[in-house]
Amino acid sequence: MPRLEIWLKERGLPVDTALVPLMCLQTAFFTPWLPPETCYQMSRLTVWLMAVDNVLDAPDAADAPDTADSAGPDETPTRVRAWHRVLAGHGSDGGSDSDDPMARALAEIARGLHRDGRPELLAVWRKSMHQTLIGMQCERETVRTAAAGGGVPRLADYLRHGAWTIGVEQQVTALWALMDEPGLPRRLPVLLGALREAATAIRLLNDLRGHQREQTEGKTDALAIGLTEQETYQRAEAGLENCRRALAPLTAAGYGSAVALERVALWHARMYHRFDPVRPGRATTSSLPGGPGSAAQARHTPFVPQSREAPDMSIEQEVLDVIASGGQCDNAKLAELFDRLEPVDTDLLLGTWQGGGFEHTSENAALLTKMRWYGKRFVDADHVEPLLCRDEDGTVFSYEEMGLATLREVIYRGKQSTAMVYDQLPIIDHFRRLTDNVLLCVMDKKETPTDFYFHLTRVPASLPQPSGDGR
Repeated sequence: MPRLEIWLKERGLPVDTALVPLMCLQTAFFTPWLPPETCYQMSRLTVWLMAVDNVLDAPDAADAPDTADSAGPDETPTRVRAWHRVLAGHGSDGGSDSDDPMARALAEIARGLHRDGRPELLAVWRKSMHQTLIGMQCERETVRTAAAGGGVPRLADYLRHGAWTIGVEQQVTALWALMDEPGLPRRLPVLLGALREAATAIRLLNDLRGHQREQTEGKTDALAIGLTEQETYQRAEAGLENCRRALAPLTAAGYGSAVALERVALWHARMYHRFDPVRPGRATTSSLPGGPGSAAQARHTPFVPQSREAPDMSIEQEVLDVIASGGQCDNAKLAELFDRLEPVDTDLLLGTWQGGGFEHTSENAALLTKMRWYGKRFVDADHVEPLLCRDEDGTVFSYEEMGLATLREVIYRGKQSTAMVYDQLPIIDHFRRLTDNVLLCVMDKKETPTDFYFHLTRVPASLPQPSGDGR
């Protein structure tokens, strides 16, 4: 704790040093199996997230006396752009010699994570940090709009930005980057879905605990948009339960990435059930509005650890777990799920996707293994690289000896959806949406009686993309 307090004072960040014990305690709770240096790095990140919230919440200089923590209406966007540049690694100094203490502190945090973290997971963390800044700027504009007599945002837009700005995603993705967990990137589709559920739920609990304070500050929250206290609480509890159910197979298997996410969600949920962290000295024994014991009591209980026995899973979750673990699944189950899932459109497909199969013995599976198949890249409707493969050095390239492909609307098994039609082969690949980032797919090959099912997982845009030189 003294080390973090010294760092906070030396960097001049606008955070009360009385919060240092809380920051240290929470990071130790998240991942007690990680070394102290990792906890220290996480505590610095948490302090910075609190500081940026305080900076962007401060009144504009035109409306308030000039202070070190406030930024004028023209200065704030400039500072935020500088923070984006630090995260992107632009500039020779990386922000280390900036006049802005926030930029210097962020550069130091980023250097530490880049030194000790895994590059493929640091890209996910950087994306979450960029989203935090975007979300906080949107919240700032919402306050201005409301002050000028304008309307409130749509609930869906508010919750999307609110999940970005509550800090949960940034803490968890940083922890993942610092973990030495084999195969963690393969589990990202399940982990990221559970993380979004948790972050949205914590945002709603934050709104319940801090609603009266935020009303006096002129801020918008879920209750101001129109949710009742009971509806807000029920949504939060449902989100936490969805998170826990999604993680159950992974936590039961002992994956630290899933256990860490569960513990982060547990900490924040328990905290908001007890006090508003913006005013930690005012802990209360009153029930959380909308929850058990409140005036608008809901038939739900606070989020608490559940038995490690995995609950009954939906077939969707079972298949997502198979994808995350690299396991196998029988065609009958995949066919049942495929016919239940929603179709996809061209816009959803655009980008690079990493693929995999559900079995390894068929002729198609053997051929893809021999080719070192990596996935597919959808450039636009008329340019698809269906066979991204790896060379002997592991570099991904577009294998084009079998031609390219196009996207077309096709009716298949009673549903119209965007499908991929090979230019030179009698093959059509059909896609169904498991999540926005995971697709269940089937290869429809002429004169082949057995369908070949496979899956595609979106490669985040911030990760290095495969070369498109063709070989």
